[in-house]
Amino acid sequence: MSKPALRYLAIGFLVSAIVLAGYRLFLYDVQPIASENEKTEETVPTKEEISYKEKYEALLADKEVADLEKETETSETADVEEATSESAENAESESSEPSEKKITVIINDGDPSSVASQQLEEQGLIDDAFDFDGFLEDNSYAALIRPGSYEVSSEMDYNELASVLMDNN
Repeated sequence: MSKPALRYLAIGFLVSAIVLAGYRLFLYDVQPIASENEKTEETVPTKEEISYKEKYEALLADKEVADLEKETETSETADVEEATSESAENAESESSEPSEKKITVIINDGDPSSVASQQLEEQGLIDDAFDFDGFLEDNSYAALIRPGSYEVSSEMDYNELASVLMDNN
């Protein structure tokens, strides 16, 4: 923004503050605050209202119990189905995946370290990109990561990954 525009904006804020202050001082009707000696009226519920309230609370409690029972039954059947599907997936993945996975991470000029962390997470080499990026920041490695193409494997730990990414190609 230009200086004149900022000045007009500041003048607008000043004028609106003055208008609001004038309204508050001259036109605003202050409600009297009840003193400590004055008693405020408290409404006491009738017996009929109390009975309706108790019935309503009992109905809500019954509904919550029914919902919890239904949820428990659903989760138990889902757990059994999930366990069988996981065992089938594990058997397939163990037979088809090699023990070591190699990928190439490409870091362009000007990319932050989070780009490398994101690529590693997308390829399945690390579980959490934010965790690895935090590791780089904590050890002051983030500023040392250089642009280039890097070959990394799933057998590497955080220190090894960081040292590869800091290596100049």
